[in-house]
Amino acid sequence: MRINHNSMALNASDHFAGINKNIAKSMKRLSSGKKITSPADDAAGLAISTKLNAQIKGLDRAALNANDGISVIRSAEGGLSEMHNILQRMRELAVKAANDVEDELDRDAIQEEIDALAEELTQISDTTAFNGQILLNGNLTRRTLPDNGDFKVTYLSHDVPPGEYEVEVTTAAEQAKTTFSIPAGPISAEQAGSITVNDFQVEITEGMTRTDIYEALQTHLDKIGMTVESNDNGATAVIKTEEYGKKQYIEVKIANTELNSVMGGVGTIDDKGRGVKNEGKDCEATITKSSGNPTDKGFSQTATYTTDGNKVTIVDKNGFEMTVEIASEKKQDPNENGAKTGKTKIEVLTAGTMIIQTGANSGEQVSIDIPDLDAKGLGVDKLVMYTHAYAAEAIEIIDKAVSRVSDVRSKLGAYENRFNDVYDGLKVQSESITEAYSRIMDTDMAEEMTNYTQQDVLSQAAISMMQRSNERPESILQLLQ
Repeated sequence: MRINHNSMALNASDHFAGINKNIAKSMKRLSSGKKITSPADDAAGLAISTKLNAQIKGLDRAALNANDGISVIRSAEGGLSEMHNILQRMRELAVKAANDVEDELDRDAIQEEIDALAEELTQISDTTAFNGQILLNGNLTRRTLPDNGDFKVTYLSHDVPPGEYEVEVTTAAEQAKTTFSIPAGPISAEQAGSITVNDFQVEITEGMTRTDIYEALQTHLDKIGMTVESNDNGATAVIKTEEYGKKQYIEVKIANTELNSVMGGVGTIDDKGRGVKNEGKDCEATITKSSGNPTDKGFSQTATYTTDGNKVTIVDKNGFEMTVEIASEKKQDPNENGAKTGKTKIEVLTAGTMIIQTGANSGEQVSIDIPDLDAKGLGVDKLVMYTHAYAAEAIEIIDKAVSRVSDVRSKLGAYENRFNDVYDGLKVQSESITEAYSRIMDTDMAEEMTNYTQQDVLSQAAISMMQRSNERPESILQLLQ
């Protein structure tokens, strides 16, 4: 028996210290609810759980992003719904204007409302926004970079792949054009009558001077999209359509032969009631096609194109469509053609769309592509209501605009359905990964409480044994007595 070193007490103390450490761990786990409270508890489990936690947070954020995408779509849809209402009203007015019981004053009122509605379409396009980002003015469609400033891509379908495309306008488009002789005046009673241009009448009354005739032509023909410019010191006038292409025409009828004579015979009517008719011309163009090699750039071999005025529209299989417009310029001489020719390479980029991050990892995204939907983009910015023919043409144009808006709304509906599916999928993923994370990180309270109780009992036993081991040296006194 030894008194300098009480090995039994030291042994009991060591056990008590170890038990206290276990109790401290259990208390930490029970109080925090976490199984791993330090890397020493489970180094591998901590590494795995950290990655799982990052993925869970990413999935939850992506789910919120998907909801943001749905909000964007619904904001755009609100604007498009109102556009549809406006186009329906415009169509109703065009049908009304196509009825020849309406006189010029009635059509003035119809035209005024049509123009106001077109302005409102552009207003909606420019103001429909989400979080400060405009949605319907073309800001959310893919960027195109022509290397010739005279060219502009006015429409690009979602199915046009990124790359370089080459278009050349070889022959310029032309406006419809007619030249009048303008008498010095004053107009006599025998010469007074009406000039009918595209079924729209301009009255030439007795006593009108050359200036009066110019003013009458300019005021009235401006209503149907034509310009009147003087030539040869005012002795002649050049009337031109504002737009280019073979769809544009000027047909002049002058029933009064005296008036027709002083106007240069431009309004002679044939035996079938037809007047002199001049038409514009569409541009002529070419497109560069690839040879079929995957590394080649350009349109595919199956691509075809059509021209309309100064626009070239290229279509291909799988919904490929691109419309390219070449600019025109104002000429000092009214007899000169302002349309241009030229060649351009157009680079179609992937940038420009609104990208919604719909996953926890890079590359998991949805791109929202919405084309320009203002009045010009829809083709309804210059509708004319002053004759049956113009109003009938306007009905067709509005129908195409309605179809364009419907297509966009359909695509937005598909986007919204996709975002809803993405959201549901993200929540399922998040739930499953959270379960795995919980199995690694979360404390099993029942198990840990059992362990804590066990360690607590051992702690009390260790204390008791330390007390007994410290009493053992006292027995040496009995031996020494």
